[in-house]
Amino acid sequence: MKTNKELAADILEKLGGADNVTHATHCITRLRVNLADDSKGDLEALKQMEGAMGAQIKDGQWQVIIGPKVGDVFLEFEPLLGAKSAGDMDLDAGGKAKVLDILTGIFSPIIPALVAGGIVKGVLAVIAGFGIDTGSGDWAIFNMMSDIPFYFLPFLLSVSAAKKFKVNPFLALCVAGSLMYPTLVSAVGTGESPFTLFGIALPVFSYASSVFPVIFGVAGLSVVYRVIDKFIPDLFKLVVVPALSLMIVIPLNLAVLAPIGAWCGIGLANGIVWLFDTFGPLAGFLLGFFMPLIVLFGMHQSTSPIQISNIATLGYDYLLPVSFCHNLAESGAALGASLKMKDPAMRSAGLTCSFSAFMGISEPALFTVQVPNKTPLFGAMLGCGIGGMLTVILGAKCYGFVMPGITSLPVYMDPSGAMGNLLAIAACLVASFCIAAVTSYILTKPIEA
Repeated sequence: MKTNKELAADILEKLGGADNVTHATHCITRLRVNLADDSKGDLEALKQMEGAMGAQIKDGQWQVIIGPKVGDVFLEFEPLLGAKSAGDMDLDAGGKAKVLDILTGIFSPIIPALVAGGIVKGVLAVIAGFGIDTGSGDWAIFNMMSDIPFYFLPFLLSVSAAKKFKVNPFLALCVAGSLMYPTLVSAVGTGESPFTLFGIALPVFSYASSVFPVIFGVAGLSVVYRVIDKFIPDLFKLVVVPALSLMIVIPLNLAVLAPIGAWCGIGLANGIVWLFDTFGPLAGFLLGFFMPLIVLFGMHQSTSPIQISNIATLGYDYLLPVSFCHNLAESGAALGASLKMKDPAMRSAGLTCSFSAFMGISEPALFTVQVPNKTPLFGAMLGCGIGGMLTVILGAKCYGFVMPGITSLPVYMDPSGAMGNLLAIAACLVASFCIAAVTSYILTKPIEA
């Protein structure tokens, strides 16, 4: 068994070495890398590598599926890149830094904080179910703890966005601070703007828990900073460039970029609401049915801004239940296929992948069992499609941002303590798991060694 350091070194070698890497980051299970020259990478060798569960190229990005220990491998991978920061992005890398790649790079580092807040919120909901008032007394501090990652989300996003856009993170925090400045926060809902620019009142939005305003602001900061930096002599850079950048970007962000970002977030959330209100269970079925393919191509984190926005504005999200059904469907499909495996080692691997998906990590089952054997993939798609449809019919909701595994069940507890939503998601999960398992078992032919 390779150590994490050995695995990181082997991966880098098969990617063409440190000089060939322009950008590297990771999500929950995948190492995501952009290369200067794709011809120097060896995709087939990465697929067969010990310690990796698979590899693929999506939108110019090399994705190496490692599993839950990807964070530990990344810690060994980053120093091997030398002076370059693994989180930096080459903005001129031939257009390879696509929108989904940017979103993944920005959201992946802050997921632990969001999950922590979601889990605490879920535990409080369970406690409230026993008739305990969690809004006062000693519980108030835990309520605060559960709200911090979401309320101050612009600060979290500013740091990860700064790393992604290669700009000073402390300047990025200043941009986030302008959105959360007390004078602006207190003006929300009053109908009056506390700030003007050239005599024009600046728009007022609630930027707490927002996503796009700070991302747009930090992206603007990176552009303005680079332009100014080119024209300022080295002797004055330290004093002039940061100050002039903020003097330009913060008014520009408050006047134009942040409001556009706010409208984008509102429009995106309203669009999803319209889709589900208009097509109802059909929308849930289609999202669930194609969810395994969305995960397969590494696009599943693109829904994170919508989920966070829903939780911030509605108090709950209805997309996370579909993702939860997906993991249980992957677990069921892997179990069904495993029962048809003749080789003990293959069956053991399939059962391990099934358990991993049950706990919230679906990629091992998807890449190790579903894709190679094909019919289990259809079982997972059908199971998740039915589960997604049921989430709409039963009105299942998630009250915090969590990774969709069985340990996240407390977050589906209604904050009021009512059991209805918990029973609804449980019915959806059971249906997804059973339908996927039975379909996979029936359709899959006996698998030899």
